Amino acid sequence: MVKRATSRPREKRRVVRARAGFILGLFVLASVAACGRTYPWKAGAGQGASGASSPGGAGGVGGVGLGGQGAVGPGPGGAGPGASGPGGAPPGCTLDVECDDSDFCTTDRCETGSCTFAPKDDDEDGFVDALCGGKDCNDLNANVHPGLQEACSDAADNDCNGVADCIDPACANDPNCGCTPSPGGENCLNGFDDDCDTTVDCNDADCIGTPACGCMPDETGRCADGIDDDCDGPIDCDDSDCAQDINCICQAKTELCQNGQDEDCDLLVDCADPDCAGAQACICLPPGFPELCDDNSDNDCDLLVDCADPDCAGSPACQMCVPEVCDNGIDDDCDNLIDCADDACAFAPNCAPTAEICNNSLDDDNDGDIDCADIDCANNPLCEQKQSNCQTAKLISASGQFTGDTTGNIGEQKGSCGGAPGEAVFYFVVNQPSYIKLDSKGTSFDSILYVRKGSCESGLEIGCDDDSANFQWAAELEFTILYPATYYVFLDGFTIDPNLGANEGAFVLNVVMTPNPMEKCDDGIDNDGDQYVDCADSDCTNVGNCFNCNQGGPPAPEHGVGACTDGLDNDCDGKTDCVDDDCSAGPNHPPECCNGIDENDNGIPDDFTCRCVTSNDCIGGQICYTSTSWTCGIPCDQFFGDVCPSQAPGSYCNLSTGQCEF
Repeated sequence: MVKRATSRPREKRRVVRARAGFILGLFVLASVAACGRTYPWKAGAGQGASGASSPGGAGGVGGVGLGGQGAVGPGPGGAGPGASGPGGAPPGCTLDVECDDSDFCTTDRCETGSCTFAPKDDDEDGFVDALCGGKDCNDLNANVHPGLQEACSDAADNDCNGVADCIDPACANDPNCGCTPSPGGENCLNGFDDDCDTTVDCNDADCIGTPACGCMPDETGRCADGIDDDCDGPIDCDDSDCAQDINCICQAKTELCQNGQDEDCDLLVDCADPDCAGAQACICLPPGFPELCDDNSDNDCDLLVDCADPDCAGSPACQMCVPEVCDNGIDDDCDNLIDCADDACAFAPNCAPTAEICNNSLDDDNDGDIDCADIDCANNPLCEQKQSNCQTAKLISASGQFTGDTTGNIGEQKGSCGGAPGEAVFYFVVNQPSYIKLDSKGTSFDSILYVRKGSCESGLEIGCDDDSANFQWAAELEFTILYPATYYVFLDGFTIDPNLGANEGAFVLNVVMTPNPMEKCDDGIDNDGDQYVDCADSDCTNVGNCFNCNQGGPPAPEHGVGACTDGLDNDCDGKTDCVDDDCSAGPNHPPECCNGIDENDNGIPDDFTCRCVTSNDCIGGQICYTSTSWTCGIPCDQFFGDVCPSQAPGSYCNLSTGQCEF
């Protein structure tokens, strides 16, 4: 029961996956040629240049190379011996990243101020990467290489036999196989794969920019990588180091929504820019009015403004529109989209997809998703910090208070009670029946809360609230019992005001989680999550009004055809047989009741109407849907079509169990 309510866990793409395309694309070249490449300044093979001709000519200084010797000068006045080469180190360094030679098949390190290069062994386990001719099948994890014993609970293929954990025959008798991610994510200096992504410590993308894994002196020149390169907290354009970066200067500008200009340099003009959502010029109340072609407003509510609207094709105001030129920074075809943001430029050479940059307001890889909305940015530190969508949802592992800021987040989800602005997304996993309470007390804006079960984007909304916390602008949801599943929590703004803008800013989410609460015997609620309520729960048999309430006998659950047709109030809730919710539990009622009769003539007697706890409560070949509705029904795989969306939105039919599951 919900009070005050109107209604990779994510799979993570880690760095090892992000560069998989690059690795596979270069596999042949990398494994055959790159590992044999040499450089005079790396290998120490260089010789000093000859000295210039001169009387008593001095030998030339040895070239930069390990142990290189100066050649003998050819001067006519006498050949002087060349001076020894300077020992072959490239310029000094402080971080490994400064030694990057763009050669995939070398491990580049900064050791005692000098760069060193060796065959690729990034995890330093003594085995060269398999993609470079070695035998290490995962060069980002020192606990993976041939000859190791399989560890059954770390998600990694430790012995490089092609299978990991429970799939590996070596783990056949291990009762605890399978990796459990740490709620705190990757610990960047403990030698373990804490988040079960098969990459460890500084080789894990989550550790980029952390002090343990190396910090650059400042952010200058790296103002668009979504990483806190200098480990000072602010990232990219939020860092003062980037104050003079041309892109940061432009992005800091505010889009004016009715002047036909792209002030913030995201290639989107006026109402086509998400920053203008809610602006007066971009709001239209259907059916609107005929489109005016020169006022920068969407008059007819078709989401197309002025010359971007086909209604304006013959307007004199649009005669200056021409086919889009894809590299001039101008909206040539008047559709409010500039250059590579315009679909007309999809095949222009300068608009070829590149890797997504996660904070520049551009769709760099041309997949339709921008910045943190792109799955490529799921593990980007900036996007994880913003937690603005389903792929960056933050885990709630216990009771506590969670803070953040939704300013600038783009609204991707809405609840039934509001939610047009950008949101912050959380998730929690219930492993045992639990009491859950959520509120947004302390949030700086008019906030709402909504919760979905099973699927972040399409799961069943089980609660949505605005302003019920008896606290200014705060929302509250109380779930007296939630059953095992994954749940997604959205802390959102109520609306976008045409004049005052979006409800966004600093937020506070307060969470109370109580596993396995005690049953109360007089509140009509299944407090302990065992599906038995009040007197029907064995915990209450001899408590208060439950004692001998069933015509002098002990109370019992009103589950199944027998209990729903005996004329008794078995569970002592004041309702008998078909009047009792336990006997008319499904969505098709009335007229269907748990009595063995097909009242609604759909060919299935008692179609999802009989409350159950196990399949023993069901008859006629039906099973108990214990993962969703706790009612009896025929197995989901025996229906024509998918019955699960109607029984539990966001669920799917598990062919092994015959149930709808999340």
